[in-house]
Amino acid sequence: MDLPESASRVFCGRILSMVNTDDVNAIILAQKNMLDRFEKTNEMLLNFNNLSSARLQQMSERFLHHTRTLVEMKRDLDSIFRRIRTLKGKLARQHPEAFSRKCCGLLHVSMVPSAQWELLEGHLGG
Repeated sequence: MDLPESASRVFCGRILSMVNTDDVNAIILAQKNMLDRFEKTNEMLLNFNNLSSARLQQMSERFLHHTRTLVEMKRDLDSIFRRIRTLKGKLARQHPEAFSRKCCGLLHVSMVPSAQWELLEGHLGG
């Protein structure tokens, strides 16, 4: 006994006959190729991200070290200039005639007597 085909079976059969199997297979193959490329790209990006993260960590440590060095150098220079200003003030009080001359605003060795120069060298650690 042959059963008459139902309307839904006829409809599905006609839809399936409209679809070209070769085209569907080509689309599936193209999607697989794209998936492979995306997976490779994703892996490359993950590797790049890991390398960048490691490099950032290294550079952050170096940056922190250099920043600390610069802060320490600034503190040392501030201390040195403060001592120089103090010594210059003492010398200006002890030898006002040497500072009354305007010679580029610099204190020359020839302006300081030798005994005072030895004292100055002792303060500077020279």
